[in-house]
Amino acid sequence: MEKEPLQFLKIKELDLLSTEQQQQIMMQLEKHEHNRYTTDIALSDTKTLKNFIVHPEVLRPESMTSLFLAKHLYGEQHLYNGKFAIDIGCGSGIQGVTMGIGGAKQVILSDISMRAITNAKENIEKFQLLDKANVVQSDLFTNIEDMADVIVFNHPFFPTNPIKDKAVSISMLDKGDLIHRFLEEAKTRLNKDGVIIMPYLQLAGEVNNPEIQGPKHNLDVDIVVRQNIDSGLQKGLISIYHLKIKE
Repeated sequence: MEKEPLQFLKIKELDLLSTEQQQQIMMQLEKHEHNRYTTDIALSDTKTLKNFIVHPEVLRPESMTSLFLAKHLYGEQHLYNGKFAIDIGCGSGIQGVTMGIGGAKQVILSDISMRAITNAKENIEKFQLLDKANVVQSDLFTNIEDMADVIVFNHPFFPTNPIKDKAVSISMLDKGDLIHRFLEEAKTRLNKDGVIIMPYLQLAGEVNNPEIQGPKHNLDVDIVVRQNIDSGLQKGLISIYHLKIKE
């Protein structure tokens, strides 16, 4: 029997979302029915990650907010140059690789998904970062003991539960508990004057928005980038936030 297109399926987990949000997630899921592939990722006019590897059931870094975040990190190397960085929910490893080649002294990449761990390890080796990068399977900081100067988290944006038979949806969907757990744990792993860096697609609403939720955890939130994006799979108003512990 021919597989039914996603746009014709009724997915109960999406009932909590608005029509526009549902359409966005359905489109993202449709575009993530991919096999293993490689892609060139331009971090700047002069720096491109050639043949970056992307595994099945891992977010596509060249077409999601991941690209917007990676470009930001590459342009803000002063934040982590010579310092210790952690990439939570690393997926393909794009943010950890970017910080590694951008001068971080040490980078830990972590993800709860073994698919992502395998993918990130392959890219760490490909871009010759084995001497400074370590990839660990972890539920947030469960298996991480280190302190960091920079913690990056490209977290799930849309406020509903992941879809049981769509593994990649764990990177897109969370009802709202994860961001609060992350912000509380991240504060305990952040060195003095350290920074948490998080992106956000404003279409997703307030539930998982760092600008709204950060202050509830005694964090100052600085909007460092806010821009309308008209390319890729996540179009619209996108923000990047820097969060710091209030003094």
